[in-house]
Amino acid sequence: MLLDSNIIIYATQPEHDKIRKFIAENTPAVSSVSYVEVLGYHHLI
Repeated sequence: MLLDSNIIIYATQPEHDKIRKFIAENTPAVSSVSYVEVLGYHHLI
């Protein structure tokens, strides 16, 4: 399973704890493009 950057970004929001739990239980892959997109997302910090 490959995670999309939008899913990763949504998972950082407190109301999406089910997504974080799903990610932790399934250990999906993340592409290098998604890493760049997520790290460049300015609303995370």
